Amino acid sequence: MSRLTNNINDLYIVDESNVKLETNGYSGDAIIKLAKFESFYDDLIAEQNQISKQLEELRLEGKTHSVKFKQLLANKMTNTNIFILLKKYEL
Repeated sequence: MSRLTNNINDLYIVDESNVKLETNGYSGDAIIKLAKFESFYDDLIAEQNQISKQLEELRLEGKTHSVKFKQLLANKMTNTNIFILLKKYEL
């Protein structure tokens, strides 16, 4: 992934070619990348909530030793690690 920002004394600078002022706001490569990240984050939260519901259903059915339960648990742990990294970078 190529960077669109440069860190200069803890201030992030974006080249003008990556952000364009439009009538209703801004557009450009930097805005698109930010939007994609925000969509990724929203999807990750939704997936984590869905996994929690599925795990609870399997627990109630007594299927805590099933392959599906173990895979969902692994997915939840992976997502949790992603959240930890995001928090580290204050995202």
